[in-house]
Amino acid sequence: MKLYILRHGQSPSAAEAKVAKDFDRPLSEQGRRDVRRAARLLAERGAHPDLILHSPLVRAAQTAKEAAAVLKPARGLEAFTPLANELPAEDLAGELRRRSQGLGEVLAVGHQPQLGELVAALSNAVFNLRPAGLVSLELKDSGPASFLWACNPEDLPVP
Repeated sequence: MKLYILRHGQSPSAAEAKVAKDFDRPLSEQGRRDVRRAARLLAERGAHPDLILHSPLVRAAQTAKEAAAVLKPARGLEAFTPLANELPAEDLAGELRRRSQGLGEVLAVGHQPQLGELVAALSNAVFNLRPAGLVSLELKDSGPASFLWACNPEDLPVP
């Protein structure tokens, strides 16, 4: 199975966004643009996620919605609490494998440091995942995942 990992796009602080809790921080306009660019790159590289799983936090849910507008996943979007940046990477990996069973491609949208730790736990690779950064992995039934490619928004061409 292919697992695409997308960090939520850039978002203002809670104070800048005038929200009471970190949970409610929205994407910035720059964050929305970067996420759409990352989703277009996925589409250009032939990705067809069956499902987009996302953290329930507002900025991740908004990131998933922006990505879905480009990728049009057959099974839509699903809030997935294990992506809320609280589980250890090994536990998240197990939850993702269980939820993704029978699917060919899944896009997981969440937060640092959890996503970076997930990439390292699955593939033994280290990548500095910035806001709207993207990693592509091939999961196997056993053994480490194959690290296929990764990029951050600054690596993408500006439209």
